[in-house]
Amino acid sequence: MNLRPKRRPVPTIPIVSLIDIMVILLIFFVATTTFEKDKTQMKITLPESKTLGGAATTPEVRVAITIDEQQHVFLDGKPVELEQLAAAITTMKEKTPGLKLELKADTTAALGNLVKVWDALREAGYSINDVPARIQRAK
Repeated sequence: MNLRPKRRPVPTIPIVSLIDIMVILLIFFVATTTFEKDKTQMKITLPESKTLGGAATTPEVRVAITIDEQQHVFLDGKPVELEQLAAAITTMKEKTPGLKLELKADTTAALGNLVKVWDALREAGYSINDVPARIQRAK
């Protein structure tokens, strides 16, 4: 007499094919789902102006103060000594009253040279905040 119950064979479920189906469904849902931002449903009438919102203004032309790898300073592409930079900026400012400047410095530019350039800008009557520093994004 056999008192032990007969073992049933364990059914095999093909999990690999189920994973494939799950991945396909996931790709489908990701590809077809749209994420919308909340939009207010208010109808407004915008005011009109004859002078505002017209054609875009021309981009500002700025004269560059450049410090290269060898720590040489250039004003509008012409070499200038750091000691005479304030005088050169003042002379340019007198010739062109609305002169706007920008600072372009190499990554190896010494901090001391940058401070001297900022001092020269202040001597010439420019605020450091009015002279943007152009930074190139690393590639």
